[in-house]
Amino acid sequence: MTGISQISSKYLPAANELAQGDSLASQGISRPDIHKLPDAKGANVSSLAVSWAKKYYSTVAAGENQAPRQIPPSAESTNFEGNRAKIVDKLKDNLKLASEIAWSRVEGVLGEQIERHAIDPILINPLEIAASTRTLYLKAIDAYADREPIFRLSVLVGKDIIEMRRKYSETDPLALGLVAVEFQYTSKILLGCLSKLERSQFAPYLKVVEDYLHIPYGEINETAANQPPNSRALLAVQHLLQHTTQIASAVYDRASSQHQGYRSRSGYLSDREIKISGIRDVEIFQSYLCWCVLEGSIRPVQQELFPICVMLYPKLHVSWELVQDMLLILFWEISDRLSTEDLMIFLPYLRTVTEMFSSDVFDN
Repeated sequence: MTGISQISSKYLPAANELAQGDSLASQGISRPDIHKLPDAKGANVSSLAVSWAKKYYSTVAAGENQAPRQIPPSAESTNFEGNRAKIVDKLKDNLKLASEIAWSRVEGVLGEQIERHAIDPILINPLEIAASTRTLYLKAIDAYADREPIFRLSVLVGKDIIEMRRKYSETDPLALGLVAVEFQYTSKILLGCLSKLERSQFAPYLKVVEDYLHIPYGEINETAANQPPNSRALLAVQHLLQHTTQIASAVYDRASSQHQGYRSRSGYLSDREIKISGIRDVEIFQSYLCWCVLEGSIRPVQQELFPICVMLYPKLHVSWELVQDMLLILFWEISDRLSTEDLMIFLPYLRTVTEMFSSDVFDN
């Protein structure tokens, strides 16, 4: 994955400029050895990050060897509105079982990852995770029952989800990855209990819950609050956030056309549910780029995004080649939408993330 490196090297700031505020060694991660980051002082942060990514991936590998479309209003949808209470009852009746089945699936797919990635088993309490899942989804169901607009969910459940996300990310980001998959499976099971029309009405509420769990909104907002009002980093992030969903959709469409017939564990790239989660993945990468820019550090990717991807993507049959192509397309899409001044703010981090996920890391 050399495209961005070749294109952007002349724009990169001096290593000492990027290293300011980017104390990789000072941001240790709980597990030993694979999380010991090199000192960034006097060295190129990109090279350090790639070296760290190689070490992380090789250690894990060694351990192994040992938005839905809206349906136009119709008579059927009008009748459906009259049955909303029955739909709510159906969702509540199935919620407990759905969360329990979801965790069984998580253990089936990712159970071995707990030992492989040295996750402290004490952090993984299935009953607590399932209960937290039900609590948050119940709030979404109640919002739907009360006919709350979808955008109101950010007020009704956003804070609770951010707190839950932080609880797991601060103890071990990989635990957060397991929780995120629990939410995804629970959503899929709940939607499977509904008819196509019912799913089209309720799925957006579930999507908001999942988005808040996957995307570090709280961290981005807190870091932004520490920026001077007119800082270049803050302005660049604000400009990118205006386009993230549009960029994500474009990236997914282009990547899908380059990988026609590709199938992950959950289905084909052309499947609607896969497209929704795939677009969210591109939004997640952009959100972590924003967090990095605001923090002036590649730490959020090293501490959270990269380890979670290494744990989840192979088990979900998402190839590194697909991720690499996505990142290259992401660079071009961001370049098309941001001013040169804004792009220069993101470029060092976009380049570094691309190199961390490059074949140079995973072919070893």
